[in-house]
Amino acid sequence: MEAGLNTIMEVVRRLPLSAQLATIALLTIAASAQSRILPELPEAHSPLTLSAVSDPLTGKSNFRYQAGNTPPVIRVRPGSALKVEYKNELTAKSREECVDHPCMNMTNLHFHGLHVSPNAPQDDVLDMMAMPGETLHYSVQVPPQQAPGLYWYHTHPHGESYRQDLDGMSGAIVVEGIDRYVPEVANMRERILVLRDLVLPEDAAEKSSIMESVSMPATQCGTAPDKPERALTVNGSLRPQIDIAPGERQFWRVVNASPDRYADLELDSGPLEVVALDGMPLGYHDPSIRKQSMEHVLVPPAGRVEAIVTGPASDSHAALRSRCFDTGPDGDSNPAMVLADIVSAARSNPQTHRQLRGHPVHVIFSPAMLRRVEASKPQFVVNFTEDKQGFYINGQKFQMTDRPMLTVNVGSLQHWRVTNPTKEVHPFHIHQVHFLVYSTGGKPVKDPVWLDTVDVPYGGSVDLVMDFTDPIIRGMSLFHCHLLNHEDKGMMAKILFK
Repeated sequence: MEAGLNTIMEVVRRLPLSAQLATIALLTIAASAQSRILPELPEAHSPLTLSAVSDPLTGKSNFRYQAGNTPPVIRVRPGSALKVEYKNELTAKSREECVDHPCMNMTNLHFHGLHVSPNAPQDDVLDMMAMPGETLHYSVQVPPQQAPGLYWYHTHPHGESYRQDLDGMSGAIVVEGIDRYVPEVANMRERILVLRDLVLPEDAAEKSSIMESVSMPATQCGTAPDKPERALTVNGSLRPQIDIAPGERQFWRVVNASPDRYADLELDSGPLEVVALDGMPLGYHDPSIRKQSMEHVLVPPAGRVEAIVTGPASDSHAALRSRCFDTGPDGDSNPAMVLADIVSAARSNPQTHRQLRGHPVHVIFSPAMLRRVEASKPQFVVNFTEDKQGFYINGQKFQMTDRPMLTVNVGSLQHWRVTNPTKEVHPFHIHQVHFLVYSTGGKPVKDPVWLDTVDVPYGGSVDLVMDFTDPIIRGMSLFHCHLLNHEDKGMMAKILFK
């Protein structure tokens, strides 16, 4: 089998680059079809070594961990240090295009959602940068009060973030201990699902075949005029099978690692029992809430959802789907598709590595305090705009040499408003902190939740309570649109926490 694959790859290498990419996509799909069961992801614990490497055939960038190219799930505990040796072994000359120029293959890491310092050697994406042949050494101090849940890591070199993330340079982080907030998950099988993009081939027949395989409609979705360009894979596989026994309850943890596609998740077999969003257990700020039943959950690029699912009857067909999402007249097509099929299997054995001793940590803000912040005038307004020359925050296009757009004294809650007068959605993200989304378009949100990435509707706005109370976050940080192509083109700004 291996010899046959080597022969095929030798033939592929003689093809033009465009034909190589299309052929590799089809080989990947074929391999996925032969082994449909959802792949398990490797796990890593601190300290670990991660390398950025270039595929010799396609020139695409990816991570190498140990002997494989599958990014590991990094598992850490609150109060521990996450130490990562990150080697840039990318080629000195890239074959890929970034924002208006060939990529330079510079790279670094962002530990998305963690409430950690933005200063080196921690979550510093401004000054920590490795060119090909260089190595970065991260030592990230995860605080004892870090909310346990699902986070993720991805590269964040300004101007090249989109290309590297599209290539798959990302992975999940699990902060252990969520069973302290939802004890029943300790006795369930855990599934970590990483959603990434598969770029549809240009050949019409090949494109149609992939679209049909995930039940993607050929008709236009929403108001975006463009035709579909991507499908979403799960752990690198196109429409895999997820095995679960009838009536079995499993704990699914999903991260949307796409640079710019939304996943509006829905299960045929019933609602999702959501226990955490963006790494934050629902009970972290309110002990009276453990979970919330949701018919579907919109997960923007960079968003995460953690939920309990129940296996359907053995004689039924069920699937995990992403619904059509309207990104706006200037947005990208975001059609419905099947992400995975649910298949009946024997009951799984529970997993125990999530369990930690001790009681849950709660950070509780009084309702009166929250109401006071919500009723106040916005202390800062983020305005997303765009034109043919670029993307802007408050009329400014980001440059690495910029001074901070604002300075915030750590120790308070603030009311921020994010406005979006454009004709496409923009997901707002800020490093180091979470925020409470309490109003959309001037109307109160039912059951407001704490997030680190939120969809800002086109022509609309969101109002947020920003949690700047943690002294750990002092330093120069960032906020930006998490459509990474927009961030690369200027929709980002610095914030100084003092």
